[in-house]
Amino acid sequence: MEREERKKRLEELLRERRKNEEKLETERRIAEMLELFPDKDKVKILDEKESNKVETEMTECFPVAWYGRIDWDRMSNKIVIPNEDISNIPFFLSQQSLENTLPVYIIVGLYKYPVVKTSLTTALDNIEEIMSMGPDQYIYCPLSKYVIEFFHDDIITVGWL
Repeated sequence: MEREERKKRLEELLRERRKNEEKLETERRIAEMLELFPDKDKVKILDEKESNKVETEMTECFPVAWYGRIDWDRMSNKIVIPNEDISNIPFFLSQQSLENTLPVYIIVGLYKYPVVKTSLTTALDNIEEIMSMGPDQYIYCPLSKYVIEFFHDDIITVGWL
């Protein structure tokens, strides 16, 4: 029986260790996201549950292709923007009668980073740092129903419902 008790104890220790490692990894990802924004009081890092909710809401509103990118072929309201026109995104949105002062969510496409809630201005002011986080990022505004996809091949697409 002593062998079984040792085995159970070892399994318990391994579970605790994995849980601690996951917690440390989550804290590292949060810190990494916060580093992107010099003015930290303008951003809110969402917890895992809130992040999943926002990501799910975005993918329910905008069709996602099997390879992880928004399926722009299924969207009629869209515009492709060259990199040099990133600062004009608020203007493009207002041309479509979309409110660009409402809160937005920054979603880093891979690596399970937490979602960041902020303003479009703050997101765009820090877009170079955000784009360095991985191959694909999204700025999603659920209230105005638009999404901006920053794809890894330097294609920026804005879509709205």
